[in-house]
Amino acid sequence: MSIHVDLELIALVAAIVGFGTAAQFLAAKYRVPSVLFLIVAGITIGPEGLGIITTETFGDALSTIVGVSVAIIVFEGSFRLTFETVRTAPQAAKRLITIGAALSFLGTALTVRLFLNANWDVAFLVGALLVATGPTVITPILAVISVREEVATILETEGIINDVTAAILAVVIFKTMTAQELAPRGFIVLFIERLGLGIITGLAIAGVVWYLLTRVDLPEQAAPQTARLLALAGAVIAFAIADSVFSEAGIAAAATAGFTLGNLKVPHREGIMRLNQDVTLLVLSFVFITLAALLEFSELRALGPAGLAVVGVVTVLLRPLSVFISTTGGDFPIRERLFISFIGPRGIIPASVATLFAIRLETTTPPTDPAGADILLGTVFLIILVTDVVEAGFARQIAAAFGVVESAE
Repeated sequence: MSIHVDLELIALVAAIVGFGTAAQFLAAKYRVPSVLFLIVAGITIGPEGLGIITTETFGDALSTIVGVSVAIIVFEGSFRLTFETVRTAPQAAKRLITIGAALSFLGTALTVRLFLNANWDVAFLVGALLVATGPTVITPILAVISVREEVATILETEGIINDVTAAILAVVIFKTMTAQELAPRGFIVLFIERLGLGIITGLAIAGVVWYLLTRVDLPEQAAPQTARLLALAGAVIAFAIADSVFSEAGIAAAATAGFTLGNLKVPHREGIMRLNQDVTLLVLSFVFITLAALLEFSELRALGPAGLAVVGVVTVLLRPLSVFISTTGGDFPIRERLFISFIGPRGIIPASVATLFAIRLETTTPPTDPAGADILLGTVFLIILVTDVVEAGFARQIAAAFGVVESAE
């Protein structure tokens, strides 16, 4: 039996990893979030640039690659988020992931409906996806700027929690588009069963990993490496188990496993965190470059001035409005509230889920909503592009302009 090795694909993967490493190097050197360089790299090798990557490059495997990568990214972010941090987080953080998220969801949906004349189901789908800011873009920003701990906590908490809830909400809405016979109560059931399965799976896997790390005797020399690998395997296994039952429950499982393990007393914690961060940088580079490479400017141009108007409303009106409502009465001066308002870049979750849903809308027989697929993909990617380039790319300048950078003691 002969095994065929696709040398072109291997070379492409190597190139993506190389671009990703270069992006991290440039980000560290110039103190700019790596997301900006990753997007530029993706567009350069995509159909709008050199044409090295197309939608056929990875075929059906792309959604699987993206799913596992997102699981690792979310696990790493939630592992660092301790219960004590959430418990003592400002009330503003809790309002931002509830009241603020609801305002963003409804406001974005209404904006897409009015400006782009989209169907309500597509408008709500876009609104759900754009609730998520996500640790994939927030973490690189906080890595290059130093702000007050309460401000960083708000942004991190919002990113991690909204990543999960936005993805599940988007899936529920998508199912209503393809299963119109569902009663209103069925939507709630879909949401609860997916979130519930993810939480239960994540707790179970975290418990198994914790038991193996604390109750099984290992040789002293092998223990640190085993601990690192077990934690990483836990993230992937939790995602795989939940995702095999409900394709959208895996993210919740990975987040729950990471948050649970991160709040338990596990040996070699620092080593686990370092490996998680290194692997996250690698998969983040791969996914961001690949998805950016699939971006076609024709989909953005088709939105016209109305698309830019949507971006303006979402970023300049809805985001500050939700932040100011959420931080009312809190211990946040106006400069910090403005900074949080203008740091809301979108990342992997909206990009990957929007791509997956658009493909399904276009490829069903007969196509469910081809026009809606174009609006969905174009709007989501346009906002990702603008917010990542402006808000992530110039985060350090924005922080300095509002005077929120903490001086090193």
